[in-house]
Amino acid sequence: MKILFLFILFFLLSMAVAIMMDLMMGMNLSMSLRNMKNPFWVMTVPEYVILFVLLAGMVISIFTKKQAQPPEKS
Repeated sequence: MKILFLFILFFLLSMAVAIMMDLMMGMNLSMSLRNMKNPFWVMTVPEYVILFVLLAGMVISIFTKKQAQPPEKS
């Protein structure tokens, strides 16, 4: 329960920081909330590359772990 509370707390704090940064840059609140709703609309090319590298690393690690496991005897 404590972990869930901490997760929600950090999530809300990070969202508040992102909204405050958008407001300080001159965006209005509705545009800031729209950016929070779908972050992929505001991503740039380097951010897409980083996202792809992280997802590819996760997929590759899953496949290497499956191949390293010995086959189960039935």
